[in-house]
Amino acid sequence: MWDLKEYRIAGSAGEAVAMMRRGPGKGVYIAGGTDLFLFPPTCDYVVDINHAGLSDIVGSPDGDLFIGAATTLHDLATNPLVNRFAGGLLSEAAAHCGNRPVRSTATIGGNLCNALPSADLAPALLALDAVCYIADEDSQESLPLEDFFTGPRKTVLDGRLLVGIALSAEAAKRRALARRLTRSAEDIALVQVAVALEVIDGRVGAVRIALGSVAPVPMRAMLAEAQIEGELLSDLTPDRLADAGLIAASECDPIDDHRASAEYRREMVGVLTRRVLASALAWNPSDDKEGGAA
Repeated sequence: MWDLKEYRIAGSAGEAVAMMRRGPGKGVYIAGGTDLFLFPPTCDYVVDINHAGLSDIVGSPDGDLFIGAATTLHDLATNPLVNRFAGGLLSEAAAHCGNRPVRSTATIGGNLCNALPSADLAPALLALDAVCYIADEDSQESLPLEDFFTGPRKTVLDGRLLVGIALSAEAAKRRALARRLTRSAEDIALVQVAVALEVIDGRVGAVRIALGSVAPVPMRAMLAEAQIEGELLSDLTPDRLADAGLIAASECDPIDDHRASAEYRREMVGVLTRRVLASALAWNPSDDKEGGAA
């Protein structure tokens, strides 16, 4: 049980950070609270951000997308703007998080700020070059999501607040797919692989291969990406894709635990990377010039 001394409700991002830093003692932010109630932290107060205006999903005329940190996973899974973005990669990832009661409460910000290696949304967001917007009391900065995680359950926030995630219109055009391996539908992932790439005139352009549950933090397999980027579709044989999968497997750093061995996780990274790349490349050639999402 929590031994809270105070429950604070913030009306804006800046106010939330000010409340967090006011003390005395240790505080934590709360939105959905699904992880906090399962694993209560040692803290003196919480700062509720549900009334801080951070739950909007906004699309720009150019096709960019901004998702507030307090947006629930259910809203991510069902929002038309997110459904259409990069073939619905993020919607699919959200739809497979836990069960319906969890998705109705848990938020995108909580999923990322808990900074678990198995964070369900992180690989999809990394594959889409997501940018984090972080608020201080009277300022705001942005940084790539790949720089957000600093270790298991550690981020760059240091008392600041994640206010939202931005996705570019360029990322929306990528052909994007993901696969996750679990012991059961509601269990955390043993291995996650997300791929997003573009194809123009029969040649692969930008490639992102993101991995989860196989390193201290969600990560990109950049050496594997380099094996595919710039290549002609006709040159990407099954053997070439298998090689890319093996390279991705060599880049990760999984652990042994009660769910799976490191050796198994690493092997599955190779298998899933090969399969997801093959699926992402298997579209009607007439679509190539458009570079649309699969």
